[in-house]
Amino acid sequence: IGLSGGKDSLFLTYMLAVLRSRLKKSFTLKAVTIDPLFTKNFSTDSVKKFCHELSIDYFVHRVDINNAIKSSGKNPCFTCAYFRRGAINRIAKEKGCNKVAYAHHQDDAVETLFMNLLYSGQFKTFTPSTYLDRMKLTVIRPLIYFRETETRTAVKYHGVAPVASPCPIDG
Repeated sequence: IGLSGGKDSLFLTYMLAVLRSRLKKSFTLKAVTIDPLFTKNFSTDSVKKFCHELSIDYFVHRVDINNAIKSSGKNPCFTCAYFRRGAINRIAKEKGCNKVAYAHHQDDAVETLFMNLLYSGQFKTFTPSTYLDRMKLTVIRPLIYFRETETRTAVKYHGVAPVASPCPIDG
């Protein structure tokens, strides 16, 4: 699970933990947070505790995305997402995982559709499941049919406090 600590990824983590306990199919869960080194005091203690309570192995991986953004000359959000995805995929393979779960929801899919239309002239967005041939990983997006308001409500209902994004241009 790509676990940023935001409301969407916290909800996804909780939802997958519930499914793991209720489904007849057995599977294990591991979660990773990428520390992009935007700040010196990026704390993941609450996320670590959350994962421990759900019996999910949890890892934090530091990737110097801050310097990559400064030297790339490209859109900072694109560069950050690219390096985070690459790191998560690499860690998934190292940990013996065959799937990576992201918390993209319906609003993200619509936003991506419009960004692709406006910036590249292509009418496309991401799919609920994508197989990455080179990595031999399947990316799943179990929240694709959820609206953002639904994830926000679910996180409030379960009393989980999202971690503040360390991104200097968040919002």
